[in-house]
Amino acid sequence: MSESLPFCKIKLQFLLEMVTDKEMDDNALRVALYLALAHADHETGESRPSFETIGAAIGKHAKSVKRALNKVETAGYMSIERGTNKGKSSRYRPTSAALKRATERRREGDKVVPLCQRKGGQPCPQSGAILSNKGGQDRPPNREQEPRKEHGRVSASDLPEERQSGGTRTELVFVPRGICFVRDWDARLAREGMTTLERSLQLSPHEHHVGYWLPARTPAPADSAAWREQLQLLRELIRDKPTCAERNYAV
Repeated sequence: MSESLPFCKIKLQFLLEMVTDKEMDDNALRVALYLALAHADHETGESRPSFETIGAAIGKHAKSVKRALNKVETAGYMSIERGTNKGKSSRYRPTSAALKRATERRREGDKVVPLCQRKGGQPCPQSGAILSNKGGQDRPPNREQEPRKEHGRVSASDLPEERQSGGTRTELVFVPRGICFVRDWDARLAREGMTTLERSLQLSPHEHHVGYWLPARTPAPADSAAWREQLQLLRELIRDKPTCAERNYAV
């Protein structure tokens, strides 16, 4: 159980370690947060943007970024493999100790409290009223909930058709455009030699947002069976994307 989990599973715990470190410099924290949220590899957490790229994103000079990264390294959160001045950028990667601490935080948070009273848990409340099984009165209709249910049925039309994968129903997840999860998908698709979501899929409106219906909020670990299933489903979605002529005809 001492093996560290993939970075995508412990990213929040890793960031929490730094945010709660009272000795952490504010500029160093901003740089580390940007690397973890915008450039980190899904599996290892490694990133390779230049000082100039980081500085342009957070409004800092490249020299200030370099000093901040030195402080992150000194604090023990990242190891840095420094590049050269000949086009080779530096590589930043979470240290083994930081990943281990984040993994322990995640596993502690995943522990489930038992509901059985005999095992120290809370009692499970009854799911229904006693009169419902003894010929009691019918429950009066809730006039406030009925419009909401009707609205839910209308909104469900935005969801693409449910698909079958390996004999099991696969439900798609809506991911708004412009958030970090979309960048995770784009980075993974680039590794597969595929283009970005913006070029591959049609944008869909959903609950005051615009985004994409995807197999999951974030890609599964690379080379896993779950990722192969997600990739197959995503290719089906791309293949079924309506053409410009079809969209104009529908309008």
